[in-house]
Amino acid sequence: MRQLGLPAAALASLLWLAAPAEAGEVQGRVSLAVEGAVLEHVGPIVVFLESRDGATAAQVRRKAEVRQRAVQFQPSFLVVSVGQPVVMPNDDSIFHNVFSVSHPNDFDLGTYPAGEAKTIRFEHPGLVRIYCSIHEGMSGGIYVAPSPWFDTASGTGSYRIRDVPPGRYRLTVWNERFPETTRDLSVPAEGAARADVAMGSR
Repeated sequence: MRQLGLPAAALASLLWLAAPAEAGEVQGRVSLAVEGAVLEHVGPIVVFLESRDGATAAQVRRKAEVRQRAVQFQPSFLVVSVGQPVVMPNDDSIFHNVFSVSHPNDFDLGTYPAGEAKTIRFEHPGLVRIYCSIHEGMSGGIYVAPSPWFDTASGTGSYRIRDVPPGRYRLTVWNERFPETTRDLSVPAEGAARADVAMGSR
């Protein structure tokens, strides 16, 4: 096979384009400002950023997976960004039919057998509830974040969003049981911005 050579200037330009841009991160802790509420019992908490300066991601996130295994969705909850491919393999020895009625992200993948997989992309942010039309006990959730800068809070409420271009952002904390909580912040070119958020506070 004949190799194609590149001029030194062109090669340097490509290397410059491939080099990672300056990026910071956002980290903090989510707490509940509601008497009697326990963080571990309220379900998944998603923290995500939206740029107020028009910043875009440097790279597309890799494919995510929701497997159908032992007549369950694994994982039962997943966070992806708008447009990110979600692969849904069938690992069981029986047929499944994954679908959702969560408008405007509603879909129906149709029935498919063991060993096959289907891929879907969601173009609208928000919670997508997924089911199997054949097995009533199968249910799960996919939260579609409006940007690739997100994290799911740990059991102690901590989160960390990496590789964020410097600039101004709006941080949103989402949980199915509480109203969304938002905060504006600035991300430095290096280092971390800190944002501790209490959900349910007035």
